Amino acid sequence: MKKLTVLATLLAISLVSLFVSASAKGSVNLISPLGREEKVLGVNQWFPRNTDVALTNVPTLNAESALFVDTKTGQVLFSKNPHQKLPIASLVKVMTALIALEHKSMDDEFLVSRHAAEAEPDKMLLIAGEKLTLRELLDGIFLISANDAAEVIAEGTTGGRDEFIKLMNDKAKQLGMKETYFANPTGLDEDSNNSYSTVYDLAILTRYLIRRYPEVVDISSQHHIYLPKTLDHQDYDMYSGINLLTTYPGVVGFKTGYTPEAGLTLITLVRKDGHEVIGVLLGSGDRRDEAREILDYSFKQLGL
Repeated sequence: MKKLTVLATLLAISLVSLFVSASAKGSVNLISPLGREEKVLGVNQWFPRNTDVALTNVPTLNAESALFVDTKTGQVLFSKNPHQKLPIASLVKVMTALIALEHKSMDDEFLVSRHAAEAEPDKMLLIAGEKLTLRELLDGIFLISANDAAEVIAEGTTGGRDEFIKLMNDKAKQLGMKETYFANPTGLDEDSNNSYSTVYDLAILTRYLIRRYPEVVDISSQHHIYLPKTLDHQDYDMYSGINLLTTYPGVVGFKTGYTPEAGLTLITLVRKDGHEVIGVLLGSGDRRDEAREILDYSFKQLGL
């Protein structure tokens, strides 16, 4: 017994010595990342409920898929094929914005590469060698769906473009977006393995982003943004292409998209009479009028 006691004592002393030595060298870290105020990927706690609920007097919709939901209660106000996987075009950039904001501040600067400057077709017309802040790049992403801005962000946020895309897909899993895949930071069609998602997953993503980073709503709600010339970049004059932003009361953004494969896509955000509604349309041929009609219907469901 005495031998066992001595051995246990020696082992304990050795472990303490090892801990002290390693701590002094900085190789042992018992401090929570939250305590260091590092960016920590969160876990989503909110999901739309009753997506298959039977609704009456439902508008006829030509879009392939749609979901309009009250973000405060999770009540589904309109639903069509909520879990159908479809290409989403530039709605991909909502995740691009989220990953950037989780790793950078709005005032952090990004260097424009030649590869990013050559991105087509929608673009800010960035010039290789310029430097822009994250806020300025997000202005371009939300107002004109700038692919060059999205590429700059992907290249300069973490360990490069490939690592950024991995973070996008990791984040989708952590948010419970089980039917989503991101192939690039722009949403442009690839030769294979195109990005896809569902209206259900995109509603989850959008609500998470605007709750955690409400400043993106301030950006998407602006009809016009002018960035004056600085020592780091030329001037930029951008007008929003977000549907219904100036024509439907309460719309405060949020994101549009189009590719030949995806058709017209839309995420709309509406705040009206104490309610907040996120609407997502995929595969639409007339997203403006369809979104307007479903918003009217949705607010009738809410008694407005």
